[in-house]
Amino acid sequence: MAIDNSDEFVLASASPRRRQILRRLGVRLRIDPSRLPEPERRRGESPIDYARRLAVLKAREVGLRHRQGYVIGADTIVVVRGRILGKPRNEEEARGMLRQLQGGWHEVVTAVCLFDAASRRTRSGWSRSRVHMRRLSPVELDWYVGTAEYRDKAGAYAIQGYGALLVDRLEGCFFNVVGFPVVTFLKLCQRFGVQLIPAPSGRRSSGRRGGRSGTNPT
Repeated sequence: MAIDNSDEFVLASASPRRRQILRRLGVRLRIDPSRLPEPERRRGESPIDYARRLAVLKAREVGLRHRQGYVIGADTIVVVRGRILGKPRNEEEARGMLRQLQGGWHEVVTAVCLFDAASRRTRSGWSRSRVHMRRLSPVELDWYVGTAEYRDKAGAYAIQGYGALLVDRLEGCFFNVVGFPVVTFLKLCQRFGVQLIPAPSGRRSSGRRGGRSGTNPT
């Protein structure tokens, strides 16, 4: 069932995982992926600040194409020993990333930006989870790469798929690791007065119908 509000959300991403999560929450959603080339990380920029900057850039780039609605920008990065792992371009890169991750802890950071197309205001937030990947045998590594699930995945694995067999511990938000921290999104909506959770019958809503984390005005 769609959320009982007149506010429309626009997802500035082609990610099927984010689309699925939002639709399961009942969010009325249009898809309009950002076409912005991903910029390089700035010198001295923290992983959180980098992910947040990318989410804001994506939301604004798409938001300027719309007159109304709330545009959702998001970016997920995997961090191991201070290094950011992006999406592997081929099997060789996927193997290299998984070898770095196996047998130890890494962090997954997802930043989310909400852009109000009508007012041009933005709010952004982030979530961080710690993930431990067990040590993999050569056979297991070959098998996982052979599933091709690594494609278009930061860090070369998908915890919601076959990749669940690689992870033995998780601290923080599961949905953050998938690519969309729902509570971070909820808090951003609340800051715009958009309520994802309907007010009880007979009570007036204070807004429009409609690990760790943080939120910031942008």
